Amino acid sequence: MSDSFKFAIDGVEVLARRGQSIMQAADAAGIYIPRLCDVEGLEPQGSCRVCIVKQSGRVVSACTQPVIEGSIVENESEEILG
Repeated sequence: MSDSFKFAIDGVEVLARRGQSIMQAADAAGIYIPRLCDVEGLEPQGSCRVCIVKQSGRVVSACTQPVIEGSIVENESEEILG
């Protein structure tokens, strides 16, 4: 089993490592997801909800949600942007 796999953020194919959060994988790929409480030195809590995205149709916090292999993440959908 490989340690890395692919998923998509807003139609862009992204390579992720097992155990990474959506935000970590997005950051590594140069894709910005808005955030407030995810700062260096603090454990991600997902409580501010600024980093919400849709992962395969489900609304989740990008800072705490692990990436799922083959999933489709929407960061800029109308539902998320409001």
